[in-house]
Amino acid sequence: MWENILGHARNKDFLQRFLMADARPHALLFSGAEGLGKKQLALQFAKSVLCFGKNGNDGCNSCRLLNFEDGNTGHPDFIFLEPEEGSRKIKIEQVKEIIRQAAFAPALSVNRVCIVDGADKFTGEAANSLLKLLEEPPEGWIIILLAEKEKAVIPTILSRVVRLHFNPVPIDEVQEALEKTFGIPAGESRVLARISEGAIGTALTLSGQEVFNLRKSALDFIKALPMASPENYIAASGLTDSGIQRDDAFLLVRLWQLLFRDMLILKEKLPGWVYNCDLEEDLKELVGGWQAQDIKKALAAVNEAYRALESNAGGRLVIEAMALKIDKFRKE
Repeated sequence: MWENILGHARNKDFLQRFLMADARPHALLFSGAEGLGKKQLALQFAKSVLCFGKNGNDGCNSCRLLNFEDGNTGHPDFIFLEPEEGSRKIKIEQVKEIIRQAAFAPALSVNRVCIVDGADKFTGEAANSLLKLLEEPPEGWIIILLAEKEKAVIPTILSRVVRLHFNPVPIDEVQEALEKTFGIPAGESRVLARISEGAIGTALTLSGQEVFNLRKSALDFIKALPMASPENYIAASGLTDSGIQRDDAFLLVRLWQLLFRDMLILKEKLPGWVYNCDLEEDLKELVGGWQAQDIKKALAAVNEAYRALESNAGGRLVIEAMALKIDKFRKE
């Protein structure tokens, strides 16, 4: 069951047993990095829960109403909640609507399923409001919370859910799936599998972006250090153009993280993958001019920039500040 979702055999086994159990928990938490398949498995699991045959593919009325492949999500017993467009938080008004829905019994199936995508993105009020629903769950409800960072979910919610953690899929399995299932060329899939760190969803997203051009810009910046004027270099490169999308800023900083991480591995001959495997010879040549402590400082600056973006700081200011810090390390 759910063969189309790569990896996570232990979690799939648990959910299969969950379907057949007489007594079962009313709330689950799926946690793990973005792109690992948490959301896809939660959706397919919800379809199986609501299916009359409990397998999600028997063609029953429930399955026809909840067919994600065809974009059908009009099932009366299915609820999906995520941050509103333009917001990074789930607000109390959204949770209040879920609580209002809790007054209604299942309309078509035996159960109702509510998926909350962003259990680590609640406002304080919203989290406390949801807690009341978890403490007194409606009859027949199954609530599935999705979170990238389990530590960001408030402890009182964690204490009321069964937790399923999603680990990265082995990189060679991701590469094979990219080639055989999605037809991505071997050279490209090899790199995507590594820089996505075993997250098939992230790898597929990156395959549709100009990630290789963006990575070249990130590498060119490192090669140009130290600079007479890092501000002018950044401005001329277009990396902080006003039109740059927020997702691109995140991706750019993430690519710098992986490049400096690979440089440190090569410099100190540490065990582990070189994610940018197609650039390994370039990186070996590059690290000859760097001290290990300077690579570590640069990596710390990039990590700080990523956290700033997560806190909703402006991409242009974050990247410029990061560039100035790293350039300063190279001049010391």
